[in-house]
Amino acid sequence: MKVKKLSPNGRNMIAMGIDDKKKKTKIYLHAISKTTGEKQWYESKGIFTQSTAVKYFYNGQYAQLFAQGIQRSDETGWY
Repeated sequence: MKVKKLSPNGRNMIAMGIDDKKKKTKIYLHAISKTTGEKQWYESKGIFTQSTAVKYFYNGQYAQLFAQGIQRSDETGWY
């Protein structure tokens, strides 16, 4: 998984990841709870082509994922 640290933001998203080995991938997010400090792991509900995922990844455009929705993820520990 390719991982990128995100700049500070109001949603406490600290990292973004994509599976750079597949033609299509979900986009993964790692956050820290504002209230408890607990680590949280999310993934996009939508599946993106590699070119779109790479574009969002390199630009740090995690907010684009909210249009299709995000959900809790079982992919944890990658950041």
